[in-house]
Amino acid sequence: MGKNKIILVIGIILLVLLVWGLIGSSQASKIENTCDLGINSQGSVFCWKWHQNVMGDFQEGMEDLFNR
Repeated sequence: MGKNKIILVIGIILLVLLVWGLIGSSQASKIENTCDLGINSQGSVFCWKWHQNVMGDFQEGMEDLFNR
C-alpha cells in the first residue's frame, strides 16, 4: 500500500509540473513576457518561470497614464 501512495504522489507532482509548464508557455508566448526557465529558449513548449519584460513595463506604464 505504501508503494502505491508514493507512485500516486509522484504522479500528482508530475501532473502539476506539466500543467504549470503549459500555463507558462502560454504566458511566455505573449510579447510582454519572457521565459526564464523552460524548454526551448523562448519557452514555446514548457515554461515554468517567466517575467514581464521591457515591452510589458512600457504597456503597463501607458495603461497607467491613460487610465487616470
